[in-house]
Amino acid sequence: IEAIKVKNNGLDKFCKMILNASYGSDGMNTEKYNKIKLLTRDKTIEAHTKQSWMNDRKLADNLYAVQFNPKNCRCNTCLQVAYFTLDNAKYWYLNFIYNFMYKCLDMTKIHFIGDTDSAYWAISGKQVIKTDSNQQAYEDNLHQGFKYVIKDQQFYDTNAKYYFPTIDGDKQDEMKLLGLSIENEGDEMIALAPKNYYIHTFKHNQLTDIIKLKDVNLRQNSICKQDVIDNIVNGKITQGTNMRLGQQADQLQEGQLSKTYCMSKMKQSKNALTGIQTKMIVLKNSQSCVPFIYGLTADSYIDSC
Repeated sequence: IEAIKVKNNGLDKFCKMILNASYGSDGMNTEKYNKIKLLTRDKTIEAHTKQSWMNDRKLADNLYAVQFNPKNCRCNTCLQVAYFTLDNAKYWYLNFIYNFMYKCLDMTKIHFIGDTDSAYWAISGKQVIKTDSNQQAYEDNLHQGFKYVIKDQQFYDTNAKYYFPTIDGDKQDEMKLLGLSIENEGDEMIALAPKNYYIHTFKHNQLTDIIKLKDVNLRQNSICKQDVIDNIVNGKITQGTNMRLGQQADQLQEGQLSKTYCMSKMKQSKNALTGIQTKMIVLKNSQSCVPFIYGLTADSYIDSC
């Protein structure tokens, strides 16, 4: 939080990595990490004989920064802790939905979609049409939140402080544990799936369209609101392309003591916008579920123990 206040992006990213690790992300051994060691000249020459050596740079007469590329990483968090952390996050998320949202908000005026760490609401509240003379009123209306859909005001006032930011501009309050921080607010939103949405909002003193797509680099791909609409109405699939730089290791040749690495540009094509199926088929025992496949029903599956 202090890093955000002083706009220290490097420290901010470092703290996020530490926080994510404490929340169970290191329970999944899927990442590769580059290691850099400071070695003497003799140790650097010795490092050249290792398969994991990548590069080195001379810092002083007898000091080198040597880069290694390990094949895997160690996970020091036991699986029990990782699973507990993830399950605990789901519990608090469900606690908010069933013990707060359903109790004090009018769900007939709300459309809701979410997963374990994000949520999206379309709220039928007060509408202000933007004109040249009501700019401030329009901006203020974008931040109405749940103000016009509360059905139990006393319950809301008593418990809202545990979930939502209540002190304007206070990062400590906004990022409190088990709380919800607001990412974007606008007067129009299309949420295809969790972490995949379009919203029309007011940012940096101007109206703008914001599109979020998971695993797609939006700086390298031109995707707009119309692509989202075409996907829903016509089933149009929009392709995306991610470009990145990567190091490739050449095969060791006869007489060579170490691998050589070359920098290359890698291009990866993927589906940016597709249809999504969120339904499951419940089998006859009412306990097991299978993925939804067009043309198949529960009778198509054999239910056996």
